Amino acid sequence: MKLIINCLILFISLNTFSQSEEKSLKKLEVGIELEIYPVGYMPTITSNIFIKETWALRFRLGANFADRKDLSGLNDSEVAKGFGVSAGIVKYFRVCKGNIIAGFTTDFWSMKTEWEDNNIKGTTTNLVVQPWINSGYLYTISTKINAGITLGIGREINILNKGEEVGQGWIGMATFSINYSLN
Repeated sequence: MKLIINCLILFISLNTFSQSEEKSLKKLEVGIELEIYPVGYMPTITSNIFIKETWALRFRLGANFADRKDLSGLNDSEVAKGFGVSAGIVKYFRVCKGNIIAGFTTDFWSMKTEWEDNNIKGTTTNLVVQPWINSGYLYTISTKINAGITLGIGREINILNKGEEVGQGWIGMATFSINYSLN
């Protein structure tokens, strides 16, 4: 995990401070997203801060709702909810009337999970780190608005637990987004 974070910092630094002919747009987008995955969904508010014409830093604030049922392999039932923040970087590739995008994001979720196993009930609170990559297409609706869908894969990692162990592991997701350019 430390290696991933160090590589991300190096990657951002090289792209931010490199000498390039590419013009900086100082563009800022705000938007909303709905991310769905096999056992839940995450509504978020987003911000994309363009550091170059085809590179943006990505920040999110949102909620996470999950109903793992018995899929965690640890309990007969797990229902979780929480809030979190995200930071990442996105590369834009201009295609037709929009952009193909590819990105790397790390989410941090503060979760509370109500679980049941063999008629024993309990609550676990934990901090989840979720690094993930995604790719998709953003369609340009107007000079100020774009909307799109991305598909991603990542890993849920429970790093701080208070209570019994709850589900974590690989996760696939689809994200629907709409963004508005402030400038």
